[in-house]
Amino acid sequence: FCASVFAPAAAASSTMRRSAAVVAFCCTATALEEQPWLRRELRPEDESISKNKAKQQGVAGGPCYPGKTECPFSTSCEWDRDTEDGEDFRERICMHKDLVPANGHDWATIFLLIAATALAAGGGIGGGGLLVPIYRLVAGFPITQATALSLATISGGSIANLYTYTRRYHPNDTIKRPLIDYEASLLFCPALLAGTMFGSVFSVMFPPWLTVVLLIALLGYSGRRTLNKGIKRWTGEDKLSPRPTRDEAGLQDVEIDTPLGHADAPPIARQDPTPDQLARLEAIYAKEGSLVQRENWTATGVIWLIVFVFALLRGGRGGASLIPGLDCSQFLYWYLFISNLAVLIAATAWIRKKTLDRATEKAFLGHEPLEGDLQWDRRTTALYPMLCVFAGIAAGLLGIGGGMVLGPLLVELGCLPQPIAATSAYVVFITATSGLAQVWIMGLVPKDYAFAFAACGLFSTFLGQSVIDWVVRKYKKDAIVILVIASIMLIALVLMTYDGIMQVVHATTYGFSPLC
Repeated sequence: FCASVFAPAAAASSTMRRSAAVVAFCCTATALEEQPWLRRELRPEDESISKNKAKQQGVAGGPCYPGKTECPFSTSCEWDRDTEDGEDFRERICMHKDLVPANGHDWATIFLLIAATALAAGGGIGGGGLLVPIYRLVAGFPITQATALSLATISGGSIANLYTYTRRYHPNDTIKRPLIDYEASLLFCPALLAGTMFGSVFSVMFPPWLTVVLLIALLGYSGRRTLNKGIKRWTGEDKLSPRPTRDEAGLQDVEIDTPLGHADAPPIARQDPTPDQLARLEAIYAKEGSLVQRENWTATGVIWLIVFVFALLRGGRGGASLIPGLDCSQFLYWYLFISNLAVLIAATAWIRKKTLDRATEKAFLGHEPLEGDLQWDRRTTALYPMLCVFAGIAAGLLGIGGGMVLGPLLVELGCLPQPIAATSAYVVFITATSGLAQVWIMGLVPKDYAFAFAACGLFSTFLGQSVIDWVVRKYKKDAIVILVIASIMLIALVLMTYDGIMQVVHATTYGFSPLC
């Protein structure tokens, strides 16, 4: 059209040619930017589908019809831009407004998310258990967009956490080492992600009332235990007794192992280390004490890529698979599911072997664990990842995020508060950014809100870290980190329970749902 109109004018003179070129370019750009759903003509079926599905009281993201449906706050009845041609015709839905101009709900949401992420920063928890209810109840977003915006906010905060914690050393300076426990985070992360795969499947099948009951039981129990541990540490009642030395413990109390960790090898009695062994141990300390952990960062990147690729192929988080027509009723879907699970199990086994070999060698050379250190042996390197699988199932089923289950788990294992926050934040960075990349490609993210909320998350995380650091230095009490984690869990318990009850009230069925 543009060419037919402006071609004669372009041949008249150089000035007219330049003008015609500009106008033609604008026409072409407009045509390219035009969304496909706008170019399709409306069909009678579209109107009838919308009218039949519409209810008098609409919900965010649900069907509506002008003059018949009352959409919730911050939404209006618009044509669904994401519906494609096929079995499901395009219909009207209660679509959320753009960020600009902002209304009172937007400003209230920004205030609450800054407060929530600042609080979560102190415990190294992403805060998804707080953000998703805020975005649903205050901002009025449907669950898929609320989850996507939560990932955007947490990703912004995780960048701040990564910048801060990768530059800090462990508070126990007996052995210089990074604040982040890379061994624990890399060993736990694949198992945690494997558990979330099963939890996501269960979340589709379980009725809302059962999810609410499990949410109250889990967050209530773990929140109470975490709070009690924080109070005990604040009052000084949980001070650990000094670890016995090798001579005090005696060989009968010490697990005998070989440098390579082979179970069938003859036991080796521990002796005073030789100068060569001391030199080797110092070299290991020097490597582990560097803030630049290229090997661990590379392993993190590989895990991130694995999660991202399989998530895109299988679909999830409210989005469809990149493979057209793929759903859970097909063999390919479960092939990808099992393949993803197998890769995560293999990664856990490989990291476990590396961790066990390193711990065995250090013990043989004379290393003694310090207060708050996780002690790695054949039992713990298998038990702790299994606990992470169950924690991941709870996270995927209840939608509370990996940090909210990993933080309390590390508290139960006896880790020091500051490494708990740093290690949890590192795992949250892996899970949140990979999830954000997935929903971004699937088009589930309201981009204007996502950029604004991510910036708020970045700012408030730095703010929360500064406040917590000041409190720890002023009162010489690192227990504040554990108390923050417990507070987040209890607040999330209230918000998510209320949100879950609202879902139960509006539920159309109270039984188990089919997976496909």
